[in-house]
Amino acid sequence: MNVSPVLSPSGEPIFQAGGDTSWKTCEHRGWVVSFEWARRGRKVKAVIVIWPAVNIFSLSAIKAGMWTISREVMSEFVGFDRDGKCTGSASEHLYREALAALPMLGKDSNDKQAFISLVDTVIRFAPDLALMPAAPPAVRKELKGEALWDITATNKNTGKTISEMST
Repeated sequence: MNVSPVLSPSGEPIFQAGGDTSWKTCEHRGWVVSFEWARRGRKVKAVIVIWPAVNIFSLSAIKAGMWTISREVMSEFVGFDRDGKCTGSASEHLYREALAALPMLGKDSNDKQAFISLVDTVIRFAPDLALMPAAPPAVRKELKGEALWDITATNKNTGKTISEMST
């Protein structure tokens, strides 16, 4: 996921999902699912990003946001057996979080069809998130951004460079 240089009317950053930096993008039951690498602190994490598949010119697209679930917490949403295989069962946590995410995604919280399709989408793509590879070096470098400091260690006696680092 990339932070766009464009800000929302409230001054918050806008995130971009899909495109060249995603591992895979799919559509399922009215939802777009993108497997992304997101920066969290100094680390890059594997996440799944879900948003409604709507026409960008419709009024519902203006209110729609994105819902992100990281690989670290996916086991709280979907059941896995001891071998790491997805059992396909949804947890109560998934039901609560999906219900809370519906208004953020531009859907009514009473829309049962949207709720069921969102839960089904998370269950369907949970194994793919578990199998998602580590971020490629090009994506890690892009997500890391520009270096804040260039550090050079030199020997005071000889003036030779011992090591260099950018952080």
